[in-house]
Amino acid sequence: MIRAILFDMDGILVDSEPVHEAAVADALAAVGLPPLAPGDYERVFLGRTDWLGFRDYLRETGREDIDLDEVLEIKAAAFARRFPHEVRPLADGQATLRAMAEAGYRIAIVSGALASEIAMVVERFALGHWVEATVSGDEVPKGKPNPAPYLLGAKRLRVAPEACLVIEDAPAGVRAAKRAGMRCLAVDRTGDPEALRSAGADQVVTELTPAAVTALAEHRT
Repeated sequence: MIRAILFDMDGILVDSEPVHEAAVADALAAVGLPPLAPGDYERVFLGRTDWLGFRDYLRETGREDIDLDEVLEIKAAAFARRFPHEVRPLADGQATLRAMAEAGYRIAIVSGALASEIAMVVERFALGHWVEATVSGDEVPKGKPNPAPYLLGAKRLRVAPEACLVIEDAPAGVRAAKRAGMRCLAVDRTGDPEALRSAGADQVVTELTPAAVTALAEHRT
């Protein structure tokens, strides 16, 4: 029986990926690197921690001489600066989170974002009443697609992994959920549902609704 719903944040609860991409661009420019090529943000950064994304990007471009910690600090500052004016709520995600909490499911946010970024979202959109636990990308040794973030989310809710359902929008997050032994409902925000199905999503929808979550949560496997 599903007892807990673990929500990804960026792309599920808030429309923040364009802001993260802009902040990545700010950081690259600050250290003298050219802009990302089309598709590079989705390929290297989407659904992953900033640490993994920048580490892999600097390796690919042969610029491991650049201080990774410095780039991460610049990116975090750029996102915090942009956040108040550029991050928008995703109404379907936030309404579904509230509805599932009110239906009695335990709720966590499990994101590759920094703890400070999760805190900004929870405070700005008044989600604290419904969210029992959070897991950030800087709290786990390995980020998505490693299952560690979702396993920690289950542990913090004191719920077995097999009793958790994950809401995701990125293939890396879907893989993390399935590797953790959890069901996964994926929301196609980019027009590429096949990528989510290929990653192992149990179901793919274009809009998140309490009915879709409940149907998968109550489905007997």
